[in-house]
Amino acid sequence: MGGADVYSVVKGPKETYLGLAEKGVLTCRESSVKVFLQSFIAGCYIGFGALLAVAISAAMPGMTEDNPGLKTAIFAFLFPVNLVLIMLTGGILFTGTSAAAPAAFYEGKVRAVDVLRVLVLSWWGNVLGSLLFSAFTVWCELNGGTTGKFLAEIALKKTSKRFDVTFAKGIGCNWMVCMAVFLSGMAQDFTGKCVAIYLPISTFVMIGFEHIPANFYLLCVAMLNGDISFVDVLVKNWIPTTIGNFVAGAFIVALSYSYLFGRLGGGSPGEKERVSLGAQKSMGMEAVGDELAKEEQEAKDGAKEQTEKDMAV
Repeated sequence: MGGADVYSVVKGPKETYLGLAEKGVLTCRESSVKVFLQSFIAGCYIGFGALLAVAISAAMPGMTEDNPGLKTAIFAFLFPVNLVLIMLTGGILFTGTSAAAPAAFYEGKVRAVDVLRVLVLSWWGNVLGSLLFSAFTVWCELNGGTTGKFLAEIALKKTSKRFDVTFAKGIGCNWMVCMAVFLSGMAQDFTGKCVAIYLPISTFVMIGFEHIPANFYLLCVAMLNGDISFVDVLVKNWIPTTIGNFVAGAFIVALSYSYLFGRLGGGSPGEKERVSLGAQKSMGMEAVGDELAKEEQEAKDGAKEQTEKDMAV
């Protein structure tokens, strides 16, 4: 019987938070062009999941016409496909960036202007990517029938609430989205990451909270169908949802966890948690600066020593 070390596929909450902050560092240090393109592609992926959820849940009138809970559940089960595509390919959403970039700022690793830059770039990248996929949806003639009818219903519902109600729904949504990002960073295998993404995302969808990247796509298609005006979309949904999503990410999640696990709570900035390499792998971004290069070399040296030890045994 061997005495092998126990390997966990789940990180602790402190290491996970520090990894989230490191993702924010990598995003803030990335070029504006790459941040925008990653956000643009993420906006397209949002469209894939949202269209899937709308098309299928709307095409079951016999099962869902008198059972709105089932219709919502089907929608919520299918929708997270887009977040899996985005988060496991290094995509950038405004929602997740609202937590990661401020976390990097709270840890004293980036400037406020860098946080603002990536937030603006991710917002515009998401909306333009969603707009392109909306036009692609119309080109494919997938915007009519039961899908078009359901999209019109969604658009009316999303623009019928008071500003403060939609703002509050934006807070509830991104609290869960950031938990999906957090738990995905905690899990270290593909299955674990998918489960970590699905649970919080399905939760916010079934409850009926407001997610700005999803609303970019859903409301863009409704506008292209002529079901709603741009002014109503912008004033009654996009603005309050954006603000609510930012508040949840930057303050409820990033600020509180910085106090619990990071610098704001008195944590030492010189702690040795190896979070940089994990952040680099999940974001698909290269290390920046001597500190990250040093940590990478230390990790390689450690792996080499372990290999030599195993061979000696």
